[in-house]
Amino acid sequence: MRILYITEIYPDVEHGLGVWGGGEKQFYEISRWVAKRGHDVSVLTCRFPGQPKEETVNGARVFRAGLSRNPRHGGARREILPVLRYILQTATRASALRPELIHCNTYFPVYSGKVASQLQGVPLITTFHDMYRLSNWIDDQGSLFWGLMGHVVTLGAAKLAHGRIIAVSPQVKEKLIAIGLKPQDITVIPNGVDLKLFDSAHDEKAPCQVLYVGRLIRLKHVDRLMYAFAEIEKHVPEATLKIVGDGPERAYLERLAHSLGLEGKVIFTGVTPTYGAVVSHFKQSSVFVLPSSAEGESVALKEAMAAGLPVIAMKINGSGVLSIVQDGKNGFLVEPSESNLLVDRIIELLQDEQKRRGMGDAARKFVESCDWMTIADRTMQVYEDAMHNA
Repeated sequence: MRILYITEIYPDVEHGLGVWGGGEKQFYEISRWVAKRGHDVSVLTCRFPGQPKEETVNGARVFRAGLSRNPRHGGARREILPVLRYILQTATRASALRPELIHCNTYFPVYSGKVASQLQGVPLITTFHDMYRLSNWIDDQGSLFWGLMGHVVTLGAAKLAHGRIIAVSPQVKEKLIAIGLKPQDITVIPNGVDLKLFDSAHDEKAPCQVLYVGRLIRLKHVDRLMYAFAEIEKHVPEATLKIVGDGPERAYLERLAHSLGLEGKVIFTGVTPTYGAVVSHFKQSSVFVLPSSAEGESVALKEAMAAGLPVIAMKINGSGVLSIVQDGKNGFLVEPSESNLLVDRIIELLQDEQKRRGMGDAARKFVESCDWMTIADRTMQVYEDAMHNA
């Protein structure tokens, strides 16, 4: 089968464009596993400065054209014309590649994929990692106008006719149904994790290291974790906070670390060039915290669990983390308003090694059925069904 993946960001270790977000990680893993199965795989993605137009990566041909993201940190680009140009360029190139099936990552790639699928008469598969509410978009963008634009683009992408839709969690599926999509058109396939990669790493633990991995955007609310850590450090002086990732909020967060007197205690790593390096960060840490207010599911959360870490996430209706974190068993769920409880839970795990190990073991057991090979096979079944019913 000739399969084309369209995603705005495709990890490129050689040119320093490594780990961005979970959606990018998912398409990277699935495309390489599908290529290993002997299928003709192409990937169409943005071209960041310094990247070649074409190359072969893990058996997949990677084509780069247009740039819909901020070239520095990969965040949303607040310019309409470059985004429209990206959609047009990508649609044209996608059609020229003459695939038998197109699988798109949300959100802008869906528009390109739809045009190409119509021109070529092939099925369009789309993965939705979440469906933000308007309030989420405004929070994320810090702007009513750009928040509204994000909301409109999201709804438009979802309302297009798709061959099949993949939702990464039951919560995302419910959100899609709520806006009018048919349940029978949606398949839930969760994110995966590279268990062998985690098992091959043997990094030493850093004493009392709290970890966050992910994009540095407003919706992730990393500042919530930093305010909590300012209190934690008073009770556990040896504790450190490592923040892995980059994004438009990084400068603000670095200023916040200074104002809270946490210089030397909070470590910003920036974008990590390889997945192996990210695994090391997980392996070195004691507790993983995801303070985000909106999550479709979360690859980073599962990777923390693969490393045997207890996890702490926010308890929010409609969040995909509710399908992962079993409160009191493999981690803790905390209401966003309960800042004191967040502090207490982190301190509890840092100071109680037996509880930390027990929860970490339960977390690891939970993700042992979530390897990427299995996820890729389930995705291939969706492709076959879509081709059969086309």
